[in-house]
Amino acid sequence: MLTPAQKHFQQVMAQRRGEAQAEASSSVVRTAHEQVLHQMRMHMAQLSRVQSDQAKAEMKKTMLPDYEGWIDGTLEADSGRQDEVITRLMVWAVDCADYALALRIGRYVVAHDMAMHDDFKRNAATFLADEICNPVLTLAKTDKDADLSECIAPLDELADIVAEADMPDEVRAKLCKARGLVRRASLDAETQGKALNLLREAMSLNAGSGVKREIDALSRKLAKLPETGTSENAGTAEDAGTKTADASADNVGQQKTNATAAKKRTSTSKAKAAATAKAKTS
Repeated sequence: MLTPAQKHFQQVMAQRRGEAQAEASSSVVRTAHEQVLHQMRMHMAQLSRVQSDQAKAEMKKTMLPDYEGWIDGTLEADSGRQDEVITRLMVWAVDCADYALALRIGRYVVAHDMAMHDDFKRNAATFLADEICNPVLTLAKTDKDADLSECIAPLDELADIVAEADMPDEVRAKLCKARGLVRRASLDAETQGKALNLLREAMSLNAGSGVKREIDALSRKLAKLPETGTSENAGTAEDAGTKTADASADNVGQQKTNATAAKKRTSTSKAKAAATAKAKTS
């Protein structure tokens, strides 16, 4: 864990490295970057001695705070200067499921179209979409009753980050599928409509995305509403359906009341007629 002074030093050095004249003006900045890079090499050596991915993830979680200053300074400078440290830290954040940090760094990396380090074949946008969606899709498949609503916001943020990035259609379909599935259990008709649209988009991007059953199920559910069709009017359809049902119930009740009153009036009329006939006979 960095001391406040160490964190501040890292932050300042990272900011200066992002300045246009940093390379020419200061050897201190180059030395600071070399120190951070050396620290990362030492950590990578420790990780290479461990085989378990879960154990590595826990180690990365404890290592990431040692780079807080460098991360803050780099993102504040916003220079887009190529840096193996910052791209690898993004990967580590994903590996240890610190998605808030991964998306924070990822927005910077993708916006500047920074290259991933040599041992990665995927670009940053593809990596983020692939690796953040995988655990969500696994949980959605293994536990259909799991509450995944807390994944909606980070997945939507991820979609915003990679919206203009180049990636395989299959990967973008995976992101659409994940965003749809985390909404499927919602009781809100508008959210269900959004889920249906996302699943259909996944199908259009990749016919083998495995969303057909989900599309059919959501379509049947939304078809029970008076008006569906799009996510924008799904909520209105639900309200309309409720009001129609209430009105129908009121009409049925009123009809029963009227029928009862009519019966009473008929009975009364018959009784009067009988009494009159009897009086005349007498």
